[in-house]
Amino acid sequence: MNSNQSYQEYLNNSIDLSLFEVDCEERIINPQFTSLKKWINTYLGPGSAQFHEISTGKYSAIMVENRNAIIPSLSTNINDTTYYLCAKGCGAYEDMFYGGELTPSRIKLACRNPKYLPKIESLKTGLGFIMGETWMGESPYGAMGEENAVNELEISQLAEFNSIKGAHICPVIGITTFAPEIEKAARDFFWFREHPETFYQVLRLMPSNVRLYFESNDLISEPAYIFSLFGLNSEKEIEQFELNFIKSGAALLTLYSRTVKQEADKVSGLVYRDVWFDKDCVVAPDGTIHFADLEGLRWQTDPINEYSETALYEWERLAFEFLFALIKIDTYRLKLEDRQLKWPKQREELALLVHLALSKDKYAHPEQKDKNLNIIVEVPSLPQVKIPLLEKLGVKS
Repeated sequence: MNSNQSYQEYLNNSIDLSLFEVDCEERIINPQFTSLKKWINTYLGPGSAQFHEISTGKYSAIMVENRNAIIPSLSTNINDTTYYLCAKGCGAYEDMFYGGELTPSRIKLACRNPKYLPKIESLKTGLGFIMGETWMGESPYGAMGEENAVNELEISQLAEFNSIKGAHICPVIGITTFAPEIEKAARDFFWFREHPETFYQVLRLMPSNVRLYFESNDLISEPAYIFSLFGLNSEKEIEQFELNFIKSGAALLTLYSRTVKQEADKVSGLVYRDVWFDKDCVVAPDGTIHFADLEGLRWQTDPINEYSETALYEWERLAFEFLFALIKIDTYRLKLEDRQLKWPKQREELALLVHLALSKDKYAHPEQKDKNLNIIVEVPSLPQVKIPLLEKLGVKS
């Protein structure tokens, strides 16, 4: 059984939610995924589905974060990796202000229209309920706002299916708006303020819900469990996993440079805003890190003389989370090989793995000089950027 099959089996045994497919009001499809257009509809969590008396179009699903769900039965293959449909914005699972599970009694407190009270009292669950409360000014609670949804689609359209010049993403296959009666009802449920704009849902593909060390029950920070989950047992498989982890991590950390465009004396590139690798990335069964929450990517324009500063900053602000997970993986690999290396020797081996992982990268390559291992980022016609990674190699502690 390969790692994709092992993880598929795990997902099939992890079902904890029902989603209900209904016709959307409008849809915009990513042209690269027209073959999946039959998947592009609206998916409602059980709370909203019961409220609207919808019982058809039922899918078994898995709750992800607070408003998303993966449907294991809807999968596709891209470059030998299996991806699963994830509906982003299919209803909230947590009470926004009181914490804990979103229940009918809590939903009732947020009801601003008395005619809906009998329906709320008849609900068997509040999970997956779409509400009108504005979340950080960006989205309605449990769904997606227009700006973020459109931005996620536009970012995905920059990619070649799942990769922006080597930096892997969870691609958006389409975005939808809710049927008018569903959105209208949701607007009457809020605690303080109603989200003023159109409600959206984003449909994306995810290779897993394994995060680095936050926002999931499955975390890279617990490598023994994760490798078992992915069906990886041999030293060779885990070393290849680590190489893919390094390669994909370096690509994501240099996303700004990979997307940079020069216009006269200015440059523009994609930067990370209010997102973090610990919770906003997922890891495929082969070790490839995918950036998942694309609404956190924005174009930033800088004077050309600030390009190097921004490129270094984008690496440094997220590198800790990548390196934290990398050490967990590397230490487990050594344990599996029945080797206990002191940190100086482990650093030297890590340097060798970095050389191997980045040997064919077009934008970032390792350079070892004066006992220091640096990542050199090169983009035609722009200054070379040197990023320290492992310093004073070979020096005893």
